[in-house]
Amino acid sequence: MFKKIVYSLLIVVFACLTGCQVNPVSGEKQLRLVSADQELKMGHGYHPDLIFMYDGEYQDPKLKRYLGTIVQRLHKVSHRPEMPMDFTVLNTTMLNAFAIPGHVYATRGFLAELQNEAQFAAVMGHEIAHVTAGHAAQNMTSQMITSVGLGVMGSFMDESTTSQALLMGSQLGVTLLGLSYSREHEHQADRVGTYYMALAGWDPRQSIRMQEILGSFHTGKPSSLDKYLSTHPPMDERIADIQNVISEKDMLNAGLIQGDGIYEKRWQERMSQLKQVNTAFKEYDEGTKLYSEKKYQEALNAAKKAVKMNPRQAQFYRLQGDALTQLEQYKEAEAAYQTALTKDARYVPANIGLGDIALAQDRYARAEAQYAIAANGCPGNVMAHFGLGVARFLQDKYEEAIAPLTLVSQNVPAAGSVHFMLATACYQAEKWQPAYDAYQRALQADLKDEDQKATAQKRVQELTQKLGLGQEEEVDKTDKSGK
Repeated sequence: MFKKIVYSLLIVVFACLTGCQVNPVSGEKQLRLVSADQELKMGHGYHPDLIFMYDGEYQDPKLKRYLGTIVQRLHKVSHRPEMPMDFTVLNTTMLNAFAIPGHVYATRGFLAELQNEAQFAAVMGHEIAHVTAGHAAQNMTSQMITSVGLGVMGSFMDESTTSQALLMGSQLGVTLLGLSYSREHEHQADRVGTYYMALAGWDPRQSIRMQEILGSFHTGKPSSLDKYLSTHPPMDERIADIQNVISEKDMLNAGLIQGDGIYEKRWQERMSQLKQVNTAFKEYDEGTKLYSEKKYQEALNAAKKAVKMNPRQAQFYRLQGDALTQLEQYKEAEAAYQTALTKDARYVPANIGLGDIALAQDRYARAEAQYAIAANGCPGNVMAHFGLGVARFLQDKYEEAIAPLTLVSQNVPAAGSVHFMLATACYQAEKWQPAYDAYQRALQADLKDEDQKATAQKRVQELTQKLGLGQEEEVDKTDKSGK
């Protein structure tokens, strides 16, 4: 135990001595255990999951090019223009904008609320500043050191508690990258982002107006910004900060602003189609709410209204498919999902729907194919991996079922039935130790099915003998007694 503690502490000391890098924004040395390449790899890894966490990408190539050009102008004047950066519009009414290394995002609902181009530039400048200042990398470094600390604590904890603690400590969730920056980070991003938008030609005073708009979002609208506004610096502090940096750098008299620096007319023209689509999504959002309340026929009716208002949105057809599936109208549901994929071929929620229908009809090979597409397109989607594991299991493809079921069991540790299915797949594949471990986890998770519980208990006893676990315990007792 002492050796483990010393080893863990040495890792921390070594990291502190070798992991210092110069922050390109502040010019100060900071502890960062994450390289630029690792940052980018992390961002690319999260990207597909983030898209479908927000219900897919908004499909409008012209609008994406327009907004992407603004983002690239800001990125070009940033402190890290060499790092690749792209822009995505997320197709949800939720109000949000954020960035991860390599990617910047804004939701459709958020864009519909903005009044001009400069306000968008203010938000994007702020988010790009989070990346260029390495705030995500700093959070990752803190998380790494915390994980090592948990390893030290684990020496004093039982095995099951330790594994859970390490699991929680090592998983870098998406929220870490989006809404969990410190107040110091937010102040820095406000100042640096305002500077970026001024350097790129927009009126920096719109950054102040953007803060006022953000404050107005805190009243009754569906928004991730509720958490953002409750945990970040007060609006008056942020406005004062922005005013100070505008004055300190003499932004208004430096000849930086191009045209009127606001471009309201151009913005409104480019946003007109998005605002029309946003109106149609009101029916979809209501239908989603009805679906969550298990009012499936009403949800279907709302989805049909949304389609009538705008027939180009994959989400509307997917909601139809979901409601029709619950109503057991499988043929119509399958047609709705297929239509969704014609609108957006990468919209994997529709593939999951098709997989669910195939599974319900015992078409296991087709279900496997659809779930595999979904799992590949959205690697973090637990339902896709669960469906894939089940479909393979039901085809007696036990070896192939192990990987997806393992992922699900790690993410849903309380699901005893998942552990049981994983254990059975391992048992059938003659992987005795993983089978034993999974059966134990299934019993610890309190299996509800009595037949499964009896089978798990029987196989734990069988595998205990097969693996010689009981003999090892006897040897341990003999060693301790000295006999």
